[in-house]
Amino acid sequence: MKLTVAIISQTSKPNEILLRSVAFADEIIIIIDSPAVSLPGGTSTSSSPATAGLTPPTKIFHHPLNNDFAAQRNFALQKAKSDWVFFVDDDEYVGAELVREIQAVIKSSTQSAGYLVPRLDLVFHQPLHHGETGHLSLLRLARRTAGKFSRPVHEFWRVRGRVGELSVPLYHLKDHFISEFLGRVSRYGQIDSKVLSREGKPFSWFRLFIYPPAKFLNNYFLKAGFLDGTVGLFQAYLMGLQSLSTRIFQWSNQK
Repeated sequence: MKLTVAIISQTSKPNEILLRSVAFADEIIIIIDSPAVSLPGGTSTSSSPATAGLTPPTKIFHHPLNNDFAAQRNFALQKAKSDWVFFVDDDEYVGAELVREIQAVIKSSTQSAGYLVPRLDLVFHQPLHHGETGHLSLLRLARRTAGKFSRPVHEFWRVRGRVGELSVPLYHLKDHFISEFLGRVSRYGQIDSKVLSREGKPFSWFRLFIYPPAKFLNNYFLKAGFLDGTVGLFQAYLMGLQSLSTRIFQWSNQK
């Protein structure tokens, strides 16, 4: 069984450390949401100094976001050539133990259509074991033809068939997590506000006053974010801020 690693990137410069960590794949494709340089249709393929000479061969495709993260990942599925596809973002890292586990399951798996992969956040080299992201597993590894991604933001992979779970985490490097998070609040909030309204969850004063503080309390106390120290406090606060921004954008959309 062959494997494609699909990297979703928001920068035109590929993460060289990440690229080296996924060199075990049979194919690497990078989807960049910045527009292609003077190319029609918004898609192209090219190479860069970071990808030149890599084994396996690495291709870069430009695909504009257009407020739809699921569409970007479905585009990657269309470009992939292997039996299996493993998705990573450009702020993640694949360790050697996870590489061995992925290789083992795709070699021996005959029943599973996909696998949940645990993700461990690392903030200034400190792992976050608690809060909303402390026990997070994402469907990142699946057969290429098993399904497609749904929902424009906070997208998820709908696959047909049995889904297993890996034990070794994918590392999520967040050394600039506050500035990056604040940058995402506006971008994600505007999209999510419209999606929630379409899903029958429109703006309400109840959601505005209750959901953001409930999000903070859930992350910091119920999910024991306080055990992660100062970083856990900031993480819980920012999750509440994200919820608040989404409700404000919903209110703004009505106006």
